[in-house]
Amino acid sequence: MKIPYGYVLVNEEIIVQEEKADVVRSVFEYYLAGASLGKVVDMLYAKDIPSPSGNLKWGRATIDKLLSNAKYIPMVGIETYTDTQFERERRCNVDYDKAGHPRKTARYQSPPLEIN
Repeated sequence: MKIPYGYVLVNEEIIVQEEKADVVRSVFEYYLAGASLGKVVDMLYAKDIPSPSGNLKWGRATIDKLLSNAKYIPMVGIETYTDTQFERERRCNVDYDKAGHPRKTARYQSPPLEIN
């Protein structure tokens, strides 16, 4: 079993690792503030926060998986997690043609945000 980012195994118990939990909370916060996946990646890079795999830059897919993972509910709260899922669905630019094939209709443009 792979332990999600922000958690650590201590004495056979999975607990929150506060330093990384703050990163997780900020990812949810940035996204709900209007940042695109790419903007979240850029903000983490600007703050020198390495990815879960140790790379200097996070991947957009990693951010997307983090935002959709229900295991982060204890860190961010059910309301924030639920709001994020609705926002992800609202921003989804995948539509289906008459034959049922997925296609992108338009790209999401994030508003300018300040990095704190």
